[in-house]
Amino acid sequence: MRVVTIAVALTSILSAATGAFAQDNPTTFREIAGNPAAAAAFKAMAEGHRLPDWIHGKTVESPGHEVTFEGEKFYVMSACKQHDCGSERIAVMYDPGKKIMYGLLSSADQQAVSEKLTWLNIGPGNEAIDGRTILYAALTGSLENHPDAFNYK
Repeated sequence: MRVVTIAVALTSILSAATGAFAQDNPTTFREIAGNPAAAAAFKAMAEGHRLPDWIHGKTVESPGHEVTFEGEKFYVMSACKQHDCGSERIAVMYDPGKKIMYGLLSSADQQAVSEKLTWLNIGPGNEAIDGRTILYAALTGSLENHPDAFNYK
């Protein structure tokens, strides 16, 4: 009986810890707004850029992923404009430890067969190459199809 009680207590503790972990770190694009630290990081990331209105409205989201980048755990989330996912997309990487976010906004012109990429808060340098690769992979579906291929230590 005591073993069962201990097992139930451990299960409860692990469930609470898992719930707290998920609650503290957004795992979908929509959850960013409900997390004060992530929302502040998003605002800092977007500073100096005019983001389209659809980003703050109804979006279609893909499941988030956890990746290792620069030795830190990041959450990568993506979303697109409802009814126009082929043309308007965004991907973000959030480091909850450093409370920093990087992003990529994509706007495609189907008629001209072109795509405009706007990098948010990610500058030049070798580390930016991997960060840009992860963000673009989130937009194209490569991250979802090959999640283990995008862990950079």
